[in-house]
Amino acid sequence: MKTYNLAFRFRIYPNEVQANFILQTFGCVRFVYNKILGKAKEIYELEGKNKIITPASLKSEFPFLKEVDSLSLANAQMNVKTAFTNFVTTQLVTNKV
Repeated sequence: MKTYNLAFRFRIYPNEVQANFILQTFGCVRFVYNKILGKAKEIYELEGKNKIITPASLKSEFPFLKEVDSLSLANAQMNVKTAFTNFVTTQLVTNKV
């Protein structure tokens, strides 16, 4: 039996409201990523622990984060966790040698 690979290509044309929402979401994701990374770096320098805060803890301080999709903010948190864990692991391996 032969198998075929099939691909689809899509293009979206958002209206002005949708385009603004997409830009707002990207901006908030970038903001959350940088805030969480800064806090993780601060905790690591003070306590030596690999601890990542949640986007929900930032929503009380920055209410504009409540306007965007929470899953996109959660993905930013997961990306920080992966990157920071890799960084800490690399630092530990490098300092042992």
